[in-house]
Amino acid sequence: MTVEAFVFLGIVLLVWFIASIGSWLREQIERYTRYQEELSVRETSLPPPVFESVQPEEATAELPNVAPAPVVVREHLKRPTQLRLRYRSRTAARRGIILMTVFGACKALEVRDEC
Repeated sequence: MTVEAFVFLGIVLLVWFIASIGSWLREQIERYTRYQEELSVRETSLPPPVFESVQPEEATAELPNVAPAPVVVREHLKRPTQLRLRYRSRTAARRGIILMTVFGACKALEVRDEC
């Protein structure tokens, strides 16, 4: 194929891509406008809130004397030592997992010489 054929094919694909994105955007805008219209219809169709009047007996009634709940102080929960990571950081733990995956458990547990 010649360069002109590649350019023509690229232009055709670019036009198709732009057209598909345009139709998708138009669809999204239509959905958003429909949603906004439904929201405005719902807001206008809601009945006004009804406020009930407070009876004088209820307004002057005393609240029962309730003591506040006691505050329970919990000791700081520490993780058991068996669950702690044996590495300095998460990055070191990730590197260890990768080494065990690549080399196998036996070679990954050996000390590695860093040059």
